[in-house]
Amino acid sequence: MIKETARGMAVHMLTRVEVEGAYANLLLQKNIPRLTDSRDRQFVTLLVNGTLKNRLTLDYALRRHLSKPMSSLPHEVRAILRIGAFQVLYVDKVPPAAAINESVELAKEFPKFTGLVNVVLRKVMEKGWDIPWPDSKREPVRYLSVRYSHPEWMIQRWLKRWGIEETEALCKANNEPAQTWIRTNTLKISREGLRERLSEEGITVELGQRVPESLKIQDFGALGQLGSFQEGLFTVQDESSQLVAHVLDPKPGQFVLDACSAPGGKSTHLAQLMQNEGEILAFDIHDHKLELIEQLAQKLGVTIIHPQLGDARDLPGIRLGSQDRVLVDVPCSGLGVLRRRADLRWQKEEQGLMELPSLQFAILERAASCVKEGGILVYSTCTTEPEENFELVKKFRSVHPEFEPVDLVDALPYTLEDSRDIKQANKGMLQILPHRHGMDGFFLAKFRRSVQRV
Repeated sequence: MIKETARGMAVHMLTRVEVEGAYANLLLQKNIPRLTDSRDRQFVTLLVNGTLKNRLTLDYALRRHLSKPMSSLPHEVRAILRIGAFQVLYVDKVPPAAAINESVELAKEFPKFTGLVNVVLRKVMEKGWDIPWPDSKREPVRYLSVRYSHPEWMIQRWLKRWGIEETEALCKANNEPAQTWIRTNTLKISREGLRERLSEEGITVELGQRVPESLKIQDFGALGQLGSFQEGLFTVQDESSQLVAHVLDPKPGQFVLDACSAPGGKSTHLAQLMQNEGEILAFDIHDHKLELIEQLAQKLGVTIIHPQLGDARDLPGIRLGSQDRVLVDVPCSGLGVLRRRADLRWQKEEQGLMELPSLQFAILERAASCVKEGGILVYSTCTTEPEENFELVKKFRSVHPEFEPVDLVDALPYTLEDSRDIKQANKGMLQILPHRHGMDGFFLAKFRRSVQRV
């Protein structure tokens, strides 16, 4: 049995991800609280996420020194090799010799492979980044795939759309550690007040420049142990996701529908902007996810959210034209949040992406039918792919001319500067990209239902 050190725990979790298809973020949430030292918790998170993100590159580097394929090795040995190579190649704070020695210690549970781990990792250390990559001009797809550890099908899609320089920039951004953004709960505290409180708790805080409630935090241990978190003074939410509520722009006292609401981050933000006055119907198809919405609302002191069990394609019980504001944050491929979900790139297949637009369109159509004349509809995803974004919106507008695009330039809580963004926003849409905007990849489209003349 591998010892439950930070490295040992990382090996165990990486093995479960590979063998069982377990989700790394859920494994980390469940397991790292057992480590008492905050530095160990941060280290195991770094090892798991970094190794998963860079798995293809690590395997490419390791295979040069293996006489047998990686697939012939026990899963635990593969994980030991990968975290060892990750430390040697990517983690400056860990001396390479220490990384190798600790990996050999872990491999002693598999005596047959101890020598192999030692020899292979020492060769990785000797060669460093002197790796013979595929030629970037003759094999751009393969080069970007192995150099930045992304599936080839993703690279092919992005190369066709953006070319090699921008695709490379996106891949680099996806491999960076995800920053932690939080949203001030303005029902309980001001952003400035929250910054002071967090500073008193030893957290490094930076005010966001795009969203009036946003803060970036660093140098924190377990968020759940912070008094400010336990009191519901904030919730974790990336800036791009925080934009949605501002674009929908709900007013106190209005009737609002959130068609795909779990786990409740956007619903509770809407409630804040409504000053907790009015009604928000928050739908989800899974009963256990409705509990997450209720728990978050209760923690933040929100009382106007009413969780509703039901398929967003049906929205049972919601009358036509009954809602002032409707948010449609549909299930999507999630390719905009690859830096935040380390294992996501390996769980997705292009065929699955092709099947999503029909579901997304069905949800959008049903939700749109609930919008009052003169009311607002916002469609959003956390993906970068046009089939789920621009093309779907174009199809919707061709079928529903009663929905007019709303210029996003004035709807956003910050000023757009890139001419490409302004051109999109003028047409009522905006694609946010990690490498261009420094936020999670996200898409927004805003419509107003026209008033029928009698």
